[in-house]
Amino acid sequence: MRIVLTVVALLLSTIGFSQGQSYEKPDTLNSTQIMLDEVSINAPIRLGALQQWSGSFSLIDSLKMELGNSYQISNQLNSLPGVLMQQGTFNTSRITIRGIGSRTPYNSNRIKVYWGDIPLTDGDGVSSIEDIGFNDIHSIMVLKGPSSALYGAGLGGVILINPWTIQNNGYKHSLQSEVGSYGTFSNLISTSLKGKKGHTWLNVNHLQTDGYRDNSEYKRYNITLKGKYQLGKSYLHYLYNYRHLYGQIPSSLDSTDFYKQPTKAADSWAAIEGYEKSNRHILNVGLSSMLSPSVSHTINIFGITTSLDELRPFNRLDESKRSLGLRDKLTYQSKLFNIDGGIEAMLENNALSLFGVKEHSKGERLSENKIQRNYFNVFGLINYLPNSRLSLQTGFNLNLTNYSNTNYFTTQKTTHHYPLVFSPRAGASYQIFNHSNIYAALGHGFSPPSVEEAQMPDGSFNPDIKPEEGYHIDVGYRFVSKNNNTSAEITTYWMKMNNLLVTKRESEEVFYGVNAGATSHQGIEARLNHRVFINANTLTFNASYTQSLNTFDDFTDDGVNYQNNHLPGIPEYSLFIQTIFTTRSNTLQVNYRHNGMQYLNDSNSKRYKAFGVLNAKLNHTVKWNALKANIYLGANNLLNQHYASMLLINAPSFGNKPARYYYPGLPFNMYGGLSICI
Repeated sequence: MRIVLTVVALLLSTIGFSQGQSYEKPDTLNSTQIMLDEVSINAPIRLGALQQWSGSFSLIDSLKMELGNSYQISNQLNSLPGVLMQQGTFNTSRITIRGIGSRTPYNSNRIKVYWGDIPLTDGDGVSSIEDIGFNDIHSIMVLKGPSSALYGAGLGGVILINPWTIQNNGYKHSLQSEVGSYGTFSNLISTSLKGKKGHTWLNVNHLQTDGYRDNSEYKRYNITLKGKYQLGKSYLHYLYNYRHLYGQIPSSLDSTDFYKQPTKAADSWAAIEGYEKSNRHILNVGLSSMLSPSVSHTINIFGITTSLDELRPFNRLDESKRSLGLRDKLTYQSKLFNIDGGIEAMLENNALSLFGVKEHSKGERLSENKIQRNYFNVFGLINYLPNSRLSLQTGFNLNLTNYSNTNYFTTQKTTHHYPLVFSPRAGASYQIFNHSNIYAALGHGFSPPSVEEAQMPDGSFNPDIKPEEGYHIDVGYRFVSKNNNTSAEITTYWMKMNNLLVTKRESEEVFYGVNAGATSHQGIEARLNHRVFINANTLTFNASYTQSLNTFDDFTDDGVNYQNNHLPGIPEYSLFIQTIFTTRSNTLQVNYRHNGMQYLNDSNSKRYKAFGVLNAKLNHTVKWNALKANIYLGANNLLNQHYASMLLINAPSFGNKPARYYYPGLPFNMYGGLSICI
């Protein structure tokens, strides 16, 4: 904590010194306004100003995407209050929003993710964003809590990734190459052409690394073709993406290895050189039309195919997944009302086989299943504006989810239909002063069990299992200064979750879920963004803070009562501080992230201490006619802190071996690169 106070004092003293010499530049086009403009164009919250949204949201604009290396989105997400992305390796991560999703061991669950109009959350509730290239991300909006209505009712919230950049007429070509520690190379190539009637983009990116740990080599290739074209009063848009990924899996470590040999891979995974190899195709075609001056219609059809080959110590997984979906939305706008309503549906077929482990080839087939998942959502949101200061919103989401599983070994077919779930939402925002708003929101959310959680070891579905569900309350205050140089927000929230899903393990590879209780999540989030001008230079200060209390209200597992215990895997608090000093041709960015203590298991008998990580980046810009070049050098973990970048809560222990809770974070590491834009 002493390090935290020292860093805070240094950064605040810098701000205080700068304010004494600052002056206001009139009519300055600033990054805050750019951010609001670019997000408003494609954002789901289509309000005259995001300032009036009756709920908590966070934004990552195109400028913030450049404030780290060119491939780790966790740097940006961890700057947001209430959002935590733990990343054990490039292909193993977990995103939680306000503590929701912390019980999922190896991926992100209980949230929804959209890339444009494409849901990246599969039928099993799993979301992945770490494999999208940075040149395919223009901005990100995070809506916290089950309060979006338009995008389902995920308990944690929604992450909306905007793939569409803004460009004047003409062409634009860019190349970025980066090299980093541990044999890391990143290349991003983008070209775009915009005419009077349309805009086309072609993006390619490549990432590879030898890895800090044994058995952690990683390679990824992405190519994206996308476009927007005007057809009379309508706009046609499309997006195609192909991604190839190969990543070795070092897995987590026990306490002894984590502290003494953090570079090693887990023994069982190293012995068989475990890996995952995956190919994915995404296609989305949409049409937006103005039916009248006040009514518009947007329809999107999307398809995703994924193949996966994963070698694990206990078996080898061969999986093929295909999904087809539709999203249809009708919008009405007037002076008093903004109304959105529509449907979203997806059908997913998943063929998976498990094989025994055999060197250089597949072993004996152990199982073969075909799983079909489908969901159907009806959604609506009404925004009523009785006057210029007051905004009242109400919305709903209606969900129907079904599963079926065919076991080709036993010729057994099982089906499961979850009850219809109605999730209402209500909120209000009031402008108390010209640049200040207070808001409050109440919403219901749910998350259905995954197939693995709903399915018993014998292959049958558990008829008694229920979706997790909860109610959520947000109350907050939001401020933006007249010149947009200062903005601040403070939010307090409370959530009550019921039907908590708990994983029961019979072995390392056999597990299932049961409903085992209820939890409470409450906390406070705050952020401050301030910018001052020093002659021709700019100094920006950003800070965010989250304090939360997450406890079991009613939870009994294997006869043990955990009531009033803390949920593991959620830091007591999170602090992020960043300063950016910009001159005509140079930018220096320094940030510090500190996470508080967190528990490792439900009994709270083990805990992981607080830690902090300090990062910096220096950028130099050269312009010559239409050519713009950036040369940059960055360093992460400047203080060489030994820490865990991801924790596996309630880690199982088999064969009298110690539990493996820890994924080691990178020690001090550097990167540097060059980007050229014409």
